[in-house]
Amino acid sequence: MTNRLIFGKRYEYNNEYFSNPLKFHFAELYQIGELFCEAGFQIEEHDQTSYEISYIVTGKGTFIVDGREYEVSENDVFINVPGQHHAIRADRGTPLRFCYLAFAFSGKQAADPELERFYRHFKSMYTVADKDMLAPFSAAFDELQTKSDFYMAMVGAYVEQIIIGAYRSFSRQSVKQKSASGVETRMGSAAYTIMRYIDTHYRDITDIRALARQLGYSYTYLAHVFKEKTDMTIGAYIIRKKMEEAKWLLRTGRMNVSQVAARLNYMSVQSFSNSFKHAVGISPAEYQNLPADEAAKY
Repeated sequence: MTNRLIFGKRYEYNNEYFSNPLKFHFAELYQIGELFCEAGFQIEEHDQTSYEISYIVTGKGTFIVDGREYEVSENDVFINVPGQHHAIRADRGTPLRFCYLAFAFSGKQAADPELERFYRHFKSMYTVADKDMLAPFSAAFDELQTKSDFYMAMVGAYVEQIIIGAYRSFSRQSVKQKSASGVETRMGSAAYTIMRYIDTHYRDITDIRALARQLGYSYTYLAHVFKEKTDMTIGAYIIRKKMEEAKWLLRTGRMNVSQVAARLNYMSVQSFSNSFKHAVGISPAEYQNLPADEAAKY
C-alpha cells in the first residue's frame, strides 16, 4: 500500500531497450509496456526522443504535448513524435491504464514510404478510438513473458502490427473487402460479405436487421443465404465471434468480467454472463479461474 501512495502506480510492466534497441523488419523497438496508475497520478514532462504510440485500456486522463492538453479515454490511440515535450496525467477521479510503444524506423530495411511519411510528418494532435489495439499489445506482452520458441520473431510481428494499426486508425484508410476468387454465385458473395463484415464489427452489432439494410440486402434474403452457406444463423456467428474474444480476454487476465462485457457491448454483466454460459457451458467467472490446460478444452 505504501508504494501505491508514494509512486501512484498500481502496476507497471515495462521493457526498455534504449541502449540496445531490438531491430525488426522495419522498426527498432526502444520500449514497450503497460502502466496502471492511480487517479491523479502524473508522469512528469519529458523530451520525446522517439515515436510513441499509446493505447488507453481503461480510465480517463490528459496527454500534455508542448503545453497543450488533450483528453483521452478508453480505446483512444495517441501518437507522440520526437522533439515534443510530453507528460501524462490520470483523471482526478479515475485510475488510468494504458499500453505504450516507443520505436524508430530501422535504417536497414525501409518501411513503406507512406507509413514512414505519416509518422515523420505527423501533426494531428487528437485521439482516435480503436478497440482492436489491445490485442497486439497483449500478444507482445505474452511473448515477452513466456519466451517460447521464436518469441522475438513474434514480438517483432506484433510491434509492427501496432505501428501499422495506429497509422490506419488516424489515416482512416480502410482496406476494401474483396470477394474471394472462389466465391462465384451471388448467394455465396452475399454470405462472404456479411461474414467479413461481422469479423470486423461484431463488437458493435446490436441490430441484425439494421446490419442487413446497411449492407444493401433484405434481412430475409441475407438470413437465408447465410444459413445455407455457413450452416449457422447470423446471430449465432456474431455470438461465436464475441465468445472467441471473451475467452481470450478472460484467459489473459487483462480484463475482468465486467470490463469484457462492456468491451463487447452487452447491456449488462448479467446478460453477458448468461450468453457466455449458454455458449461455452460455464460462467465467465468460472472460466477465468480455470488452469490454462483446462480452459483450453472449452
